Amino acid sequence: MDFLKYKIELHSILRDLIKNAWVIFMAALIGLMGVFIATRSVYTPEYTASATLVVNAKSSSTGSYSLFSVSVEMTEIIARVLVEPSVKSKANEITGAESFDGKLEALVHDGTNFISLKVASESPQKSYELLCAVIEAYPQISESVFDNVVISVLSMPEVPHEPSNSVSTVNRLLVAAVCALVVAGIIVVLSVVRDTVKNEDDFKNKVDVKLLGTVPHEKKQLSIKDRLKKNKKALLIHNNAFISLKFVENYHKISAKLEHIKRRNGSKVFAVTSVAENEGKSTTASNIAISLADRGHRVILVDIDCKKPALYQIFDKKYSEKSEFSSLMNGTLKSSDFQLRRYKHTSLYLALNTARCDNYNEWIENGKLSLVIDAFSEQVDYVILDTAPLYVDAYVTDMVKIADEAVMVIRTDTAYTAAINDAVATIEDVGGKLAGCVLNDVYPEFSFFRMKGADEGGYYYGKRYGKYGKYGKYGKYEKYSKYASPYMSEYSDDEDYSN
Repeated sequence: MDFLKYKIELHSILRDLIKNAWVIFMAALIGLMGVFIATRSVYTPEYTASATLVVNAKSSSTGSYSLFSVSVEMTEIIARVLVEPSVKSKANEITGAESFDGKLEALVHDGTNFISLKVASESPQKSYELLCAVIEAYPQISESVFDNVVISVLSMPEVPHEPSNSVSTVNRLLVAAVCALVVAGIIVVLSVVRDTVKNEDDFKNKVDVKLLGTVPHEKKQLSIKDRLKKNKKALLIHNNAFISLKFVENYHKISAKLEHIKRRNGSKVFAVTSVAENEGKSTTASNIAISLADRGHRVILVDIDCKKPALYQIFDKKYSEKSEFSSLMNGTLKSSDFQLRRYKHTSLYLALNTARCDNYNEWIENGKLSLVIDAFSEQVDYVILDTAPLYVDAYVTDMVKIADEAVMVIRTDTAYTAAINDAVATIEDVGGKLAGCVLNDVYPEFSFFRMKGADEGGYYYGKRYGKYGKYGKYGKYEKYSKYASPYMSEYSDDEDYSN
């Protein structure tokens, strides 16, 4: 695997770490449990009794410095003798044991004449008794060998109260931290190598389709009240005073490209779809329709995501007997009685469904959906179709063929690149035409210090504006009244049908 081709997208990594924080926590907990199980099953406590000995050379005519040097040299030799089998045998005679059931260790403090004598065993009492026996037995052996040194006990041994090899709280936490870091590292690696579109450069390198525009990341929970109530407002460019100007202007840029496509190809019916769910398809379709209306066009936004309609929630509309699009398509409502809903006195009209409809395939098979869309397109400048995701509904390909061109919404780090390219190929194979893609939920370049920088249009990241008064001049379009659609003929702009 060539890791050089992978780019690190910090926002993607942070999202994955936050999303999988519970996995990291569970890894740390498993580490703690592992230490606990090990201490209970395979752990054997060991108790160590210790004493400190000091070695001094006997006085002679030499100076004090020479005495200390001799003492240090003799300390090294005596430490080696202390652990000899003869010392252990003599200690066994004193205790009456058949064998020396413990670990004897003599350590010399560097550059000194001090010896730490230690005995470790499974019993604290046994460790203490064996160490006392070694201290008592050693002079009996050393006096005949080292007659020019004196060995004194500086600190007497004591019965140990706690195991010397116990796992401390610090070590337990260290094991937990290591387990958590290992799992976090695995998550980071998986995030980096995951073959999704993480930013605009990724899109250009992995997807062979025209990019109509990008939509920056915007938070849905904005005010303290919304955060406390966990309310998520729809990200409509006319409906939220806290949405950034960059977010609004990028939708206007996308709409400008659709205008160019219409002038060049005559396309006026656009189907907005996506590969998977939760990619922001409905929000994108809604904002494109609003932006086109802002630019002086009459637009109809149609919800044909019949399995899971969402536009009525985005525009905060309730059921209305004369405005249910599925009732028109099923024949329970005459075309002369059907009324489109108008959005905020603009030239955007809505054909919504407020409930799931399961027989929508009949609309496609009998050709009625195509006829209604054609009738809509004759009366307005643009018709925007909000379809279901391609990998959720097989009939989306038929809906795409009804439209002049399709727009695919790709949310960063959501659908795999292979799935995106397969979806593009599917649209082309069924005879549909793809105008391009909209890259949604794009994070700005990561900065630890929240530094703000301008984009190519001169708009600053993080800058937010309260109102967009300059768009108010597009509030009403009386000049279009003479072109009223038969579906708008009985429309009344009252409380029931206007926001």
